[in-house]
Amino acid sequence: MYIVYWDMGGLLVSVVLALAAPGPVCGGGKPVMAVTYRVQNDVDTGIKGNTWAFDTYTRAVRVWRRAPGRFCSSSTYDGEFTTIEGWSPGGKTQLPAGIRGPFAGASVTTFRGRLDPRGAPLQGFLGVKDFACSSADVKGECIGTWDWLHDYFTGVAGFRYSRYEFRYHATENGTGTWSDILAGGKIHYSGDIKSAKGTHP
Repeated sequence: MYIVYWDMGGLLVSVVLALAAPGPVCGGGKPVMAVTYRVQNDVDTGIKGNTWAFDTYTRAVRVWRRAPGRFCSSSTYDGEFTTIEGWSPGGKTQLPAGIRGPFAGASVTTFRGRLDPRGAPLQGFLGVKDFACSSADVKGECIGTWDWLHDYFTGVAGFRYSRYEFRYHATENGTGTWSDILAGGKIHYSGDIKSAKGTHP
């Protein structure tokens, strides 16, 4: 859990950033998987398609079987980001490297496939996964990226996000809060991260 502060016209308002445990659920079905793992050296993407931060976080994944061959998964994310020099996530300003802060998120997805863990544990902590991303990498394509979905399921098809919500808050060397939300089939962006010195392009 993180407590962050928004500047509301000179009045600092504290807000709990972390989403309430146990996070989003799929609304029924048989639980088949509940694992957690720690991610290091992942990257994050802004609205310009730019790689704007390195992420370190803990991800908890739970999966339900809703019907034969049909599944729903929910994930929560709890971690920290460090900016990479370049465009901000909201594309409004240029950032220096080294702005840091917490982020939290949650997502719900649906997909078809067959559960085939091949001896992998279906519950518990899976250890640390080093994605080994560089600032030049695209999210999901780093040499160390680990994909739980294709490690635990075969014949995956129809994968889609039903909803997600991620919030980032700068607490060191920068200011601002950035939100990226999918709700009701629409993506909503708000806020941005910026340099404490107010650097602009």
